[in-house]
Amino acid sequence: MSIRRETRHEDYDRTHALMAALGGSLLPPDQETPPERAQFERVIANALYVNKSAEPPAGHRYPKRG
Repeated sequence: MSIRRETRHEDYDRTHALMAALGGSLLPPDQETPPERAQFERVIANALYVNKSAEPPAGHRYPKRG
């Protein structure tokens, strides 16, 4: 049995889809963002921005394909 690992491009796409899903669009436009949610979104946005590198993190190597 072989386990297929996702490529760095798939990881990038999935991460940014998650970032888009966590945006304020989930709240109704007339509702004010609670401070806890605003802080959560800032933390997530910062973590995703830091992780938005074209290269994998140090010490983590994506397997060669094929």
